[in-house]
Amino acid sequence: MSEIRRLGYDELDPGLRQVLAPKVERLGYLGEFFAVAGHQPAATRAFQEFTEALKAALPPELSEVVALCVASTLDNAYEQTQHEQLSAKLGFSREWITAAVGKGDPEVLGEAARAARALAASVVAGYGRGAAPDLAHAVSVLGEDQAVGVLLTVGRYVAHAVVSNTLELRAPVPSVISAAEEAPAPSPSVISGAAVAAPPSGAAQ
Repeated sequence: MSEIRRLGYDELDPGLRQVLAPKVERLGYLGEFFAVAGHQPAATRAFQEFTEALKAALPPELSEVVALCVASTLDNAYEQTQHEQLSAKLGFSREWITAAVGKGDPEVLGEAARAARALAASVVAGYGRGAAPDLAHAVSVLGEDQAVGVLLTVGRYVAHAVVSNTLELRAPVPSVISAAEEAPAPSPSVISGAAVAAPPSGAAQ
């Protein structure tokens, strides 16, 4: 674990607390990512607002397939397992989730999600270079607005992965797609200055 102190919810900047309040109230905890990022309240508030704006701009199948693709590609287990749980809660099948992380039949995703995933994978693999063909295909399938939304969503999850992996954040919930896999050791989540139990299944930060 990194040396950076994890902030309690009551230690956060009031403006950031306001932005995160619905999430914390719904989940019952402040996630470790935000417990660290809270040291930069203005940037973290903008990051969360950016995240919510992108979720509003894209249908869930596109938001989730991009989140799962980027997280799995960059080995961000902290985010991947949470989005596996969220995808299941949203009604996506285990087969769909498995394909979204690149381990199953991509045909189960549907044309739109396949196009979004292909673009996300291409962007991450080449740091954006060489992704033009997949971008052109995404535009033809999704339209310009959603293709741009996918690109920005890729950027969001790449940023999250870089921070999470640097901080060595552990997966706080078990994987949906590997029933035999043991539940990972929970990362302490912080709320009101005290460590609390791991978040419930289906939680997403």
